[in-house]
Amino acid sequence: MTNGTSPRLVWKDDEHLRINDVDFHLSVDTAELQVGKSTTDSFLLGKPRQMVEDSARKGEGERFRKIFEMGILQGGSMAMYDQIFSPEKIVAIEHVNDPVNILANYIATHGRSDAVKPYYGINQADRPAMEKILSTEFPDRDIDFIVDDASHLYDETREAFNICFPYLKSGGLYVIEDWAWAHWSGDYWQKDNAYFSGRQAMSNLLVELFMLTASRPDFIKDILVEPSVISIRKGYGGLPGGKFDIGDHYLLRGRPFKAWL
Repeated sequence: MTNGTSPRLVWKDDEHLRINDVDFHLSVDTAELQVGKSTTDSFLLGKPRQMVEDSARKGEGERFRKIFEMGILQGGSMAMYDQIFSPEKIVAIEHVNDPVNILANYIATHGRSDAVKPYYGINQADRPAMEKILSTEFPDRDIDFIVDDASHLYDETREAFNICFPYLKSGGLYVIEDWAWAHWSGDYWQKDNAYFSGRQAMSNLLVELFMLTASRPDFIKDILVEPSVISIRKGYGGLPGGKFDIGDHYLLRGRPFKAWL
């Protein structure tokens, strides 16, 4: 892919995709994503067809040269972004320690060892570990596209935003996936489950981002809200030096924000 155009997505059906010479099996089944594995024949990709097509469209008309992703899982999304955007560099982190061997094989067979760099055993809210990776891989703070598909938890996602946003270039795109889990229908989402039980909704972060957009449009130009994805376009003003925290920059008539959802 060059000059802001996307490769052809070849769909066998809604769950089976080929991009160039790489095959993907799509699934949004929670149980399958917890135990499923990528194989030598096909990457497991935890996204619906619409999200993949939307991702491809995001790159039309602009060049995502440098990408940072949170959440590797079975390597499907990292391989997908590499095939769609052909970036100069794509770096991803995963909190699980065990490397994805299929992804390592993909990197080797496609000659992408200098461009595709996964890091394992990294918590997205671990500022020292994240800062070390970001400052090493993107010392010029010029990331074009950041994707958070990691914990889907409010506190962790908020802290990851605080860490990563300063590394996004002006006009760059920051995407947070699956933000709306607290509002999805079905017992799995609306009743307690092992992972999300007692957790604050990601909607709290949207409220903070909305307030930041209103208070500091030089920080955030605009936000597109979709049922499963929010896309944040960084503004063209410079961020202050030092440790960035979203809560330091929006106005709320002197009141503190409390994540009550």
